[in-house]
Amino acid sequence: MIEIVLEVLDVIVCIALIAAVLLQSGKGGGMGSTFGGNDGAFFGKGNDLDSLMAKATIWLGSAFAIITLALAKINA
Repeated sequence: MIEIVLEVLDVIVCIALIAAVLLQSGKGGGMGSTFGGNDGAFFGKGNDLDSLMAKATIWLGSAFAIITLALAKINA
């Protein structure tokens, strides 16, 4: 029973993790933005949604790893 719950939770967290990664904007603008093209990358604070998605990615990635390791321990 707990194995089925963890598998469903693992799939949900996996889909949420994929969505969180895809919702982030790209950080790199190539070499052109490094040498004067875009100062916001170095001196700007950044978008609040980007920082939220970055934190969500860390939390969801950690949850995915823990759930997957728990499933591996149960099935071993």
